[in-house]
Parts: sequence; C-alpha cells; structure tokens
Amino acid sequence: AVVSTQSTGGDAALSSEDQPQHPAPENPAVEGSAEEVSVGEQQNTAQSETNQVSSQQPSSDQANPTSTDATVATSAADFSNAFNSAAPSSSSSSSTVPQTVFHVKWFESLLRKQPIIMQSVNGPCPLIAIVNCLLLQQKLDLPAETEHVSAETLCSVLGNYLLDRAQKRSTDHTEQYILDCLERFVQIQTGIDVNVRFNRVDGFEYTPELSLFDLAEVRLLHGWVVDPQDTVLSKLTGDLTYNQLVEVTMNKSSSTDTQEVSESLLLRDLLESSQLTVHGICEMNSFLQPGHLAVLFRNNHFSTITKQQDRLFVLVTDVGWLNQGNVIWETLDSTCNSSTFSDGKFGTGEPSPEAIAAAAAEEVE
Repeated sequence: AVVSTQSTGGDAALSSEDQPQHPAPENPAVEGSAEEVSVGEQQNTAQSETNQVSSQQPSSDQANPTSTDATVATSAADFSNAFNSAAPSSSSSSSTVPQTVFHVKWFESLLRKQPIIMQSVNGPCPLIAIVNCLLLQQKLDLPAETEHVSAETLCSVLGNYLLDRAQKRSTDHTEQYILDCLERFVQIQTGIDVNVRFNRVDGFEYTPELSLFDLAEVRLLHGWVVDPQDTVLSKLTGDLTYNQLVEVTMNKSSSTDTQEVSESLLLRDLLESSQLTVHGICEMNSFLQPGHLAVLFRNNHFSTITKQQDRLFVLVTDVGWLNQGNVIWETLDSTCNSSTFSDGKFGTGEPSPEAIAAAAAEEVE
C-alpha cells in the first residue's frame, strides 16, 4: 500500500501514555484509556458459527440492546460498502484468489491455533495490521480452517468492532464521531496520512485517520527517532514533524551560510534513511510491555509488532511466506536487515534456502 507522508491535520499535542494515542480535541468520545492485551495473558474465546470473521464482544449492561445491535449492523454495512466502492481493481498475477480476498495463515501460537491475514499485492496494509492485532488479542476470531477471507467481511466486522467501542464511549458527540470514522474508514484500504515526530516512538501529528487506531485500542509506533545524545541532530529536529523538517531542510540547503548547508545535509541523511534508527529500536523495546501488541509504521508500511523475551518481533504477512509454517515472526534488532525468523512460539524458525528463494519471488515490495 502506498502511504502518503503528507498530512492535513493540525498540530494538536499527543496525549500521555494512559490516554488514547491520537485524541481529537473536538471529539470527547475518544476519552478513556486503551486497554492493552498481552499475547501471553489472553484467554481462548468462543468460535463463530458462521463462515465469517466473528467479533468477540463482551457482555454489556446497555439498555435496549436490540436497538443498539440494529444500529451497529446498519453502520457496519455502510463501512463495508464504503470500503468496496474504493477497492483497487488490479489483481495479483501470483495468485488465483481475487484481489479483494486475502489468504489466511494458521499457526501454533503460545496459546492456541492462531489465524492471521496475509498481505497481498497492493493490499490495504493499515487494515490488515489492525485486524491482525485484534486477531492476536482474540478480540476478533475466524472459524477453524478458514483459508480465505474477503475484504468486505474484514471491513464489516472491523466496522462492527469500532462502532461497539465508540458506543461504549458514549457522549453527546458519539454520533458525529462515528460519522467521522465512517468517512475516514475507506482510506485505510489504500493508505493514510502519517506525519511522524522524531523525538518519540508514539510521536505523530494528529490526523482524523489516526482516530481509527485509537478507537480500535491499537497503539501506532515508529522507530524513526533521533538519539538525544546526538545533540546537533536532536536540536535540529526538536519536536518538528516530517513535513516541517522537509521544509527546514529545503530552506537550509538553499542558504549561503555554510553551517546551514552542512545542517541540511545532516537532515537530508535522516529523511532519506530507512525510517528506523538504533535509538528508535531501543525506545520501542522500552515502550512496549512483554507480550503486548502494536502497529509499526516503517518505510511507508504498517506491520504488527510485539515484544517477547526482551526482543521486538514483526509479524511476517507477505503472502510469499504463506506456506512456510515456521516463518511467523521476524526479529527487529538492527537497522541493517540482519533479522532472523521465528515460529509462532518465538522459537527458531529459519526457512530452507529453497523456501527463501520461493518466497522472494512472490514477496510484496
């Protein structure tokens, strides 16, 4: 998925760790803490009786549940219709499955036989990353042995889940908040506006699209963080966003002052890097609690990430690895692509050379 780094959102300050990550000042409905669920602490949930993704909803004391359920179903259908109306028409030549249908991979996790959604060519990586987080947290589930799931089903069920979360935060602004989410929901199937700040792993300029992560109670992180011990670069970047830093770099590069030109070269190196720093990896490792899940933004892509055994692991969702049962997670230890693969229980999962060659031929760029 092509993800723009352009942002039209305001410079609203991000909230503290115990609050939703990207609260909209005009939407009190997003108030309240996001409960993080540890992979190692989850409990097994009941399986759906239908051949669709099921949303694991806790019991509620809300009055008039029939009316509430009808509202959710209608709005979820709107989410699905909005998604399909803008779905890409191109199809993958490497698969007989239509572009709007995703492969499902099953593996043995620490707790159960676990499904995840695989990333197909030009697939909606923000949607897949959020859904995989919820599947791993067992807030969503799939019927056993499901091999494929449609984009429409994913969108409908995720829409149901988001609407349920919004209604549990009911305020005078809930209806408008739901409508705002509906308007932005379709954008997660192609790309969303992300404008990082370089001084913290959860530093993003607020945009309306990011409210979907808050509503799903999924953390969005990045590792594009400047080490404060690099006093020169740290001072230059400060609390600036990506867009602001691009403008500063351009201005300095056209200056007649040799120091400013030199500073522009430092900033250009940062902006043209792999969107990951050693300090950023360390900060994410400190930020995440063991077993907790988040979505990682890197190289204009969204991936599911977790922490186990004091190491960071990124979920491998490229469809080229679909049939490699021992390739589930990939370590994130450095910026130089020296990672190793792990199985579903975070043990050694190195594939054979033949498997690597086969996966490379199909791997999503």
